[in-house]
Amino acid sequence: MSSRKAKHKAGGHGGGGQERWLLTYADMITLLMALFIMLFAMSTVDKEKYAAVAAMFQKAFGGGNLIVPVQGVGDGVSAPPPKESVVLDPKKVQEMLEQLGQGLYADFARDGRFSVYMSERGLTISLAGNAFFDSGKAELKPEMVPLLDEIARRVKDLPNDISVEGFTDSDPIATAEFPSNWYLSVARANQVRDYMESRGVASQRLIVVGYGETRPLYDNGTAEGKAKNRRVDVVILRQQQVIDRGQEISGDKK
Repeated sequence: MSSRKAKHKAGGHGGGGQERWLLTYADMITLLMALFIMLFAMSTVDKEKYAAVAAMFQKAFGGGNLIVPVQGVGDGVSAPPPKESVVLDPKKVQEMLEQLGQGLYADFARDGRFSVYMSERGLTISLAGNAFFDSGKAELKPEMVPLLDEIARRVKDLPNDISVEGFTDSDPIATAEFPSNWYLSVARANQVRDYMESRGVASQRLIVVGYGETRPLYDNGTAEGKAKNRRVDVVILRQQQVIDRGQEISGDKK
């Protein structure tokens, strides 16, 4: 009798132990499968799915700080990543500067209508305001069109953004068309921008900026300085401008 009870107990204990081993094995297989699924999801570089998975894991493990190295995803809202910056090769910039300057100076007299120089921002073609516009006006002078044609032809195939920037002297202006120098500087820059676009320069590469009288290069106390400060600069930027979407500020109170 005691022998049968011992055998029964031994058999029951062995069966229960075997079942627990199977449960442990199944748990291990499940964890390995989850690991490989996670690795596969990461290898596909699907940013939206990766962010969703990361958020799920963050919630599951207590909501602590979890760094998700995904650009363009924030606060549950997906956005396209910013375009990569394109930097001009210094040798190509120098070559372009020389060719552009030599070509323009060969075709157009050096009479102060424009200048070409390099800066940290990029290649600048500075157009003298008196040569391109009548006083207090924003319409391009017809005799300046051939020069702009040549500039557009030489820059339209470049990959970088082009900033067209208007400047004025310190003399105030207050007309129905231009209430201040800000309006005049923007209008002149926009005229140059429009013309360059009409000659094949891609619109998405063109930026318009108006500085008014706020950034003089020369002394506004002299007539010569004022004349030089009235200008439109065409700046071929070293790298493309990147728009930062930033983070939306909500007015909701919690």
